Amino acid sequence: MIATRPGAATPTRYYPSTTATFDGDLDYIAIEHAMNGEQVQLTRGERIEAARQLDARGIHSTEIGRRLGVSRDTVVAWRNAGWAIPVTVPDPEPIDIGGATHGRSGYSKGCRCRTCKDGANAAQRAAKARRKAAA
Repeated sequence: MIATRPGAATPTRYYPSTTATFDGDLDYIAIEHAMNGEQVQLTRGERIEAARQLDARGIHSTEIGRRLGVSRDTVVAWRNAGWAIPVTVPDPEPIDIGGATHGRSGYSKGCRCRTCKDGANAAQRAAKARRKAAA
């Protein structure tokens, strides 16, 4: 026998869609679980969509943040941005620098691959540290 406290009501369950379970990068089943306060791993886009749907149902920003594991300010920022789901932009393809190989520092001038960019950034930090130590 399942017992419930007298007068206790079953909490309202929210559903994002009646038929679709997946739309592009959005998993509506995961969004449904998050909208109802259940622990689930969400992408940033799914969090924003869940927040948008809860906001449309009149749920307060603080409660939305609690259900999704983000701050109230984050929910307000998403609302102010028009609930725009961010688009991830991949790194640009490295340019062809001929047959040049990466040097010992991990940097070849003009190359935009991650190795060269990291090497250039490391060289800039080292030069800045040397200037600061000399001062």
